[in-house]
Amino acid sequence: MNQASSSIKKPNQCDRREYTLRFGPILNCNGSVQFFNRSIGKELTVGINIDDQAFQYRVQAEFPAIVADLVDLAVAIHASDRLAPQNLSEKPRHLHIVLPVRHPELLSSEPFRTKLEGLLKWATDSEWAFEFQKRTVSGRIVERQQILPMVPQGSEVALWSGGLDALAGLYTRMRMYPEKPFVLFGSGSNDIIYGRQEQVAKKVQSIFPNRCHLVLAPIRLNDIQEMPKNKITRGRGVVFTLLGAAFAYLMGGRILSVYENGIGAINLPYRASAVGLDHSRSVHPLTLLMVSDVVSELFGEKFQVQNPFLFSTKAEMCQALAEDGKNDLASLTISCDSLHRKSKQPIECGYCSSCILRKQALAASKIDDKTRYVVPHGDRPSKDPTLILRNMLAQVRTFHGLLSTSNQIDIRWEALTRKFPELDDIVDLASEVEGLCPVDMQSRLIRLYWTYVSEWDIVESLVAGDLLDTDNKQQISHKKSLYKVERQRHD
Repeated sequence: MNQASSSIKKPNQCDRREYTLRFGPILNCNGSVQFFNRSIGKELTVGINIDDQAFQYRVQAEFPAIVADLVDLAVAIHASDRLAPQNLSEKPRHLHIVLPVRHPELLSSEPFRTKLEGLLKWATDSEWAFEFQKRTVSGRIVERQQILPMVPQGSEVALWSGGLDALAGLYTRMRMYPEKPFVLFGSGSNDIIYGRQEQVAKKVQSIFPNRCHLVLAPIRLNDIQEMPKNKITRGRGVVFTLLGAAFAYLMGGRILSVYENGIGAINLPYRASAVGLDHSRSVHPLTLLMVSDVVSELFGEKFQVQNPFLFSTKAEMCQALAEDGKNDLASLTISCDSLHRKSKQPIECGYCSSCILRKQALAASKIDDKTRYVVPHGDRPSKDPTLILRNMLAQVRTFHGLLSTSNQIDIRWEALTRKFPELDDIVDLASEVEGLCPVDMQSRLIRLYWTYVSEWDIVESLVAGDLLDTDNKQQISHKKSLYKVERQRHD
């Protein structure tokens, strides 16, 4: 389908950053969306499809229409977030989504729309409004097929990103529950990631024969090569989780697992002066709670998205791999926030926050990191590759100072939440779901951040070595000496 453009009206100040997306029925092929960008007065028609044939692998014989609507909703959010440009330093985007669904009366209900729009506001820092219309065409192929269930019931269904946390979490869970089958769900639109998801899953399957199965449901946007695309896409985590929830339901479950370390999941800001750092809320505890509420409201029964590793550092998650000598598995995964595609260059940058946390975790768990990064294995970038590292180290110093105030939980928690008040919200809203009283959850979060500080104390010079020049290395070494003296005084 070719792009077409026509003038809508001249942009004015009120219309800037306002977008309307009118979707046709979400299909396996030849689907489309009309994208109205009022900031430039243009209309574009873009092809969009989902390959959901892998949903044949399921427990339920029938494919409920409301589950198909949840899939359509996730695809529409993905396309809207990808097509509508966003600048986090400017006014929030306003997105109006028109989507045909099978049960518009359910998706248009006030409780569901309020929860959905609140979730997307929280996750993307944009204003979303939905208009659901009646879908008049037949369902996709997989919806029309009745399946004779031939898959194991009682599987743990988990999101599968192909990243280190997903691998370490799966490996740990499979060791913990040797009789349980696992089903991994992946989605998105990046072929590099898909290839890696399959490669890592096959390796795990060879270690644990007949115990895990991979299901992929790619989303494809067509005819967008020449148009600018939103590179931030903070809704990716919501899209991924909604699709995973749909698949978990088809597998007969009412729980979807997400394997993510607590430091990365909560993703506290490094420092107030840090610029240009996108602190995603993709798997934030409150995001998972809100997705759970949205899905429960739509299905009319309780559904939960859980993270079994909320109170574990990334290094702790990797411990099972280290204990079993599975060092080579880690190098198969991808963690980078901004993959490089230049020929003869490594694809992982080595200096984004995800790459740095990956290096820290592997070093702290004593796993030899065989990953090739742009820094230090490729051409050094023109921009300063040390900025994020320095901000992460500043955050570690902050954690140490706050947690060194006392050995009493209440005093340490007061100090921590004075600087990071969002932690109070997590405890207030998530402690019951985690099966903990507030004080116990506070204690576990304090332990999480203190463990993280202790890990950095051991591996800082090793992780920093690839990124810092000689002068910076000397400064880090001097600061580290002072930091050790201070720790000895408090410990």
